[in-house]
Amino acid sequence: MINTDAGLDLAVVLDRLKAAHHATPNPGLKERKRLLDALLKGLREREADLLHALHGDLGKSEPEARLTEFMPVRKEIQFMRSHLADWMRPEQRPTPLQLLGTRSEIVSQPKGVVLVIAPWNFPLLLTIKPVIAAIAAGNRVVVKPPEHTPQTAQIMAEWLTDCLPEDWVQVVLGGPEEAARLTAMPFDHIFFTGGTVTGRKVMVAASEHLTPVTLELGGKSPAIIDATVNPREVASRVAWGKGLNAGQVCIAPDYLLVESSAVDAVIGAVIDRWNFCFSEDPSTSQEYGRIINDAQFDRLVDTLEDAISKGASVLHGGRHDRATRYMEPTILGGVTMEMRVMQEEVFGPLLPVLTWDDPSTVASTIAEVRDHPLSMYIFTRNRARRNAWMEGTRSGTVGIGETVVQIANPDLPFGGIQASGMGRTNGKAAFDALSNRRSVLIKRWPISSVPISYPPFGPAKAALVKWMSRHL
Repeated sequence: MINTDAGLDLAVVLDRLKAAHHATPNPGLKERKRLLDALLKGLREREADLLHALHGDLGKSEPEARLTEFMPVRKEIQFMRSHLADWMRPEQRPTPLQLLGTRSEIVSQPKGVVLVIAPWNFPLLLTIKPVIAAIAAGNRVVVKPPEHTPQTAQIMAEWLTDCLPEDWVQVVLGGPEEAARLTAMPFDHIFFTGGTVTGRKVMVAASEHLTPVTLELGGKSPAIIDATVNPREVASRVAWGKGLNAGQVCIAPDYLLVESSAVDAVIGAVIDRWNFCFSEDPSTSQEYGRIINDAQFDRLVDTLEDAISKGASVLHGGRHDRATRYMEPTILGGVTMEMRVMQEEVFGPLLPVLTWDDPSTVASTIAEVRDHPLSMYIFTRNRARRNAWMEGTRSGTVGIGETVVQIANPDLPFGGIQASGMGRTNGKAAFDALSNRRSVLIKRWPISSVPISYPPFGPAKAALVKWMSRHL
């Protein structure tokens, strides 16, 4: 582990990891599996410490932490390990007739040294998943855990340092200054998860060295609901997706777009579901989390007060306590586009509601709200509407009849589009993103069609080339 306060030179650390990569540029399957096994063993050994840290940092209950942090990490390790042999094999590609006598393939090789910068809302999951992918792809890794979850960051640093060799993984503890120093260095890939504003800074810094980046950002993810669906079924998905981690989820439903005739029933069902999950006073519930820090709490309060001052009404909730950083799940009606709650990603338990009467206006409303969202959720039994909304919008992911859980399928690439992100993660997509997918063409036969391209071109050869250009 690196203690940046001790004044250690991060450039030296990067140089050492690059030297280790150059000494063994393409670690074999056995070595990669050994490291993944060590990572899984360390996760099990530090389970109790991590559960305690997640509760201390975010107020996460043990069941929520197990379902949203531990289980996905364990499943990702197991998924990577079980498929790694296939992914490391050269991928055969068809060879066109004009290249007769050759063979084409793609070879996945490590990029080198990968920088992982993680956010605080799911500190275990979003720190370790990119590390898993980087190691599976054969890379060395520098990890910058989130400073806003100090207990969890410390346990993760001890875990990674103890279970993985120092010439494979180094951990940097620190804040924005350390992150800025790291992103300015010549890594072979940067994997950043966080807000769009910081993501732009990371991309600017990476451009100095033309470092490729994976940016997992966020945005205002809408949930579109019409009158054809059962409000209680919708409410169970929406209430869970918005209540999870006190709304501090990049793919949580950010706002609702509800058909006017169904809005009262949907809102009532969401309120009932929250009361069922967290009781009528969520401040007493062991299942409901807290806002990460005072700055985020104050931002949410300001957002709520801005909406109210501009005419929004609190349809449910609204209570908050700065001393405990508690904010009640809150539904806002009468919102307009001028309000901050519709101009910025909420990233908390405030749920604004917009209504519509004409389904053809839904896509234009989403376009008016903000950049392409990270996720979009559709609740309808009308296939024509669903298809129209899919075709008329852009988002990184879509959940139809569900919220949030699309990220849980390791075979389903996850990521955003433009302001909501760049690149894909999860399973094979993450392995590919952190590999140099090297295209290789190999001469197979002593005689091939390639020399037809060589000059000089006599009449017969020129005629053959003319025929090939038209018919092959």
